[in-house]
Amino acid sequence: MKFSVKISNFGRIGCISDLPKPWSTKIFKTPAFFTYTRGGTVPHLTHNTLERIEDHQNLFLLQTLPSTIDFKEAVEGQCKGLHNFVGLPEYPFHLSLQDPGTLTPTGYNVTKGMSVFSEGGRKILTPDQFMNTVKAFKPVSYQALSDSDTPLKCSKKRLIKSVDNSIRFLDECLEEHRKCKDLEDTAVFATLQGGYNPFLRKKSAEETAERTVDGYVFDGFHVNGPDVENVDAPKMIEILLNVFPILPEDKLRILHGAFDPQTMLEAVKCGIDVFDSSYAEKLTESGEASIYPLEAVSSFFSKDIIDSVPKRSKFTEKLSLKDGLYKEDFEPILETCNCYTCTHYKRAYIHHLLVTNELLAEILLMVHNMHHMSLFFKQIQNSISN
Repeated sequence: MKFSVKISNFGRIGCISDLPKPWSTKIFKTPAFFTYTRGGTVPHLTHNTLERIEDHQNLFLLQTLPSTIDFKEAVEGQCKGLHNFVGLPEYPFHLSLQDPGTLTPTGYNVTKGMSVFSEGGRKILTPDQFMNTVKAFKPVSYQALSDSDTPLKCSKKRLIKSVDNSIRFLDECLEEHRKCKDLEDTAVFATLQGGYNPFLRKKSAEETAERTVDGYVFDGFHVNGPDVENVDAPKMIEILLNVFPILPEDKLRILHGAFDPQTMLEAVKCGIDVFDSSYAEKLTESGEASIYPLEAVSSFFSKDIIDSVPKRSKFTEKLSLKDGLYKEDFEPILETCNCYTCTHYKRAYIHHLLVTNELLAEILLMVHNMHHMSLFFKQIQNSISN
């Protein structure tokens, strides 16, 4: 994997290229998002309905270890990788350690490895076991084993252990990575830990920057799922700004979590390159549709990062279509949206599907929310470029 980047006062724009076959001709522009999956597939969408998504041919999937670890033996037996096993061979994927859309249980810390919580229960993965999973899954890139069990208000002792364990796990993963010929074209990402402690974040960045990796994942600000709402966004941005000068500028930077659009904009402006689409899935699960104004993105980038305007409420606008208010509303979700859902269905019909618990409701909402998020990131790319 190759990442080329241009840096300005408004953020970074870049390109991910030189992926291994059969995706070697694909180019992915950043800032961008990995398409969030659960159990190997995009929530609520089949292979066919994925084609309703904006720019569906250029999706880069996020496969999560907790929702796929139970497939390991079957994937290993098939010998064709996780992308073939789940029936999505045309899409490259990145393997993350945790599921950003699901709350991760805390307090299960072990020094020899990391706890993974799947449908089959808790599993402890050592670096060797984790690397065997990577070899079986054949991702384009993966997040090296790390200790991210740092819930809000955890002790400093726990944060120190998280940083030390993550460095140790990274070294063991890199050693195994270098030995394996099958991983020559696979990118490996290190994880930066330290919670909200500026000193430990700096220590984690300094030690990690000495290792040869393809990029960085900023973890430990939350424990995934609904806990993302407890993130102290201004403090997180401050820590990111303090850490970035320590790291090489030409390495990809990833931040996972169902962050709202305003937080993603602020993170882009300070230097994050890639997020994930778990926010779209979160809205869909709640029966909500995103309607935040895409045209406001350019005005955001015309201001200094300290003056984050338009106001936060502008970028959190959404419709709760379970509300009886939409029972007789025969307008599309968003008049200006040209997604499959908005061009074929009305708010009243989607409301009816939701209150009668029809599966089609989540399909239509997911198509719209993913489409809107895709356009959101295209607006970000254009705004920084311009």
